[in-house]
Amino acid sequence: MTLAKATAWKWITVTSAEASAGLPGGCIQAVPPAGAARETRWVLTTAALVLVASAWVVGWQRHGQAPAALQTHQIDLATGLSAAEQGIYTDLQAVHDEWQVLGAPLPPPTPDNWAAGGWPPFADDLAARQRGALRWALRQAGQDYAYVSQPANAMPAAPTAPANAASMPGPSAATPRAMLWRLLAAARSGPNSPPPLDVWLRATSAAPGQPELPGALDDASLTRHGWQQITAHLHARYGRAGPVHHHHHHHAH
Repeated sequence: MTLAKATAWKWITVTSAEASAGLPGGCIQAVPPAGAARETRWVLTTAALVLVASAWVVGWQRHGQAPAALQTHQIDLATGLSAAEQGIYTDLQAVHDEWQVLGAPLPPPTPDNWAAGGWPPFADDLAARQRGALRWALRQAGQDYAYVSQPANAMPAAPTAPANAASMPGPSAATPRAMLWRLLAAARSGPNSPPPLDVWLRATSAAPGQPELPGALDDASLTRHGWQQITAHLHARYGRAGPVHHHHHHHAH
């Protein structure tokens, strides 16, 4: 055993000139690598550990991304809204970002100010009419404000409407439900400042004699009047649900 080890060591340390002199012409001495089987087992074991770790990480990520359960007063953006309503929500997100750039003023700009700057959904453009024309109003409750939409078909019909409009498919068949973008004064200085977009949807019309909005804009008051808060925890996975607008970069005054 000692002689074999010494011989192997001597061959490893011999110079190329000595090796050429000591071997017959044209002969090549092959020395198998030591521990080849052990290295193979090590590589296979490492690969198996990598696969197991990868499977665990993927499973953990899927578990961590499971959507949270909706509360009774909430509605999911991806599954509870129509394509037109999702598009309006996306438009409001852009206006909300611009409002933050302006310093989140309260009272906020009026709907007419936003429309003058070309900001949908306040601007009365072709895309807005295709989704179902809405008219917006700015409401105040104490120090809080809300933009509230109502179907524009509540206004007198245009005189150019065809006589058989009732039998034709039009915006009224897919008119988005009433929506409310809430701006709370307390949220501007809260721990989550700047506050995220806070939009509510009214699934049903107000009962006769009941106002669309309560006297306050807190969660409980809105819920009692039939409003549901739109949750957007999945909205990043979904594209824009509606015609793409080219926003005008004009500041509302």
